[in-house]
Amino acid sequence: MSVREPQGMPRGRLLPSAVLLDFHNTLAIARSVEDWIGGARSMVSGGIGAPERLPEMIRNVWGDARELFPALEWDLDPAAHRHAFVSTLGRGDGVSSEFAEALYETMPRQWVLNAGAAAFIVRASAAGILLGLVSNIALDVRPALEGWGIASAFGAVILSYEVGYAKPDPRIFQLAADSLGVDPTACLMIGDSAHDDGGASALGMQCMITRPEQMRHVFELVCPP
Repeated sequence: MSVREPQGMPRGRLLPSAVLLDFHNTLAIARSVEDWIGGARSMVSGGIGAPERLPEMIRNVWGDARELFPALEWDLDPAAHRHAFVSTLGRGDGVSSEFAEALYETMPRQWVLNAGAAAFIVRASAAGILLGLVSNIALDVRPALEGWGIASAFGAVILSYEVGYAKPDPRIFQLAADSLGVDPTACLMIGDSAHDDGGASALGMQCMITRPEQMRHVFELVCPP
């Protein structure tokens, strides 16, 4: 999806009172699947199973999990999240359960900041823009934020598994705005999913939705260098 400037804001320099960021594929992206496999492999003593298909299986794991567990709300339940991941990789002649567990345990180590994200946070904070994180996730991302040295920049970290509802439910965006002490209409939501992150528009929030590799351009459009 191409980058689109939200309506109702001046072109060229978009300075909302608050910016809400999605986590995965917006603020952060994953390292290569091969790096993930290498890190997890060192944790297991036995065979891993299905090595020739493993990269493809990992890339498709959540889409496959949705087909296997269509009613499972794993973004609201850490145990369900783990179960969906491990069971999906281990189905049929898939990977060993030990290796699937190792992949799950090392998942947070695969996160790295997206291009331009760190510089955007510095510029936005200096401009007085309040920052919040809103993510559909069943893992705590705060250690990653701490490790990147940006945790203090976020006035709100709203994670679906902690609050009991997930995007596109308007309540999760309302909670973020309330936590920052701003009206939803003063917020801009940045993310990669028109379905999930676009749910913020129900509250009158402006939204900017684009692909992970284009986020740098969104960051520069919102708060230019």
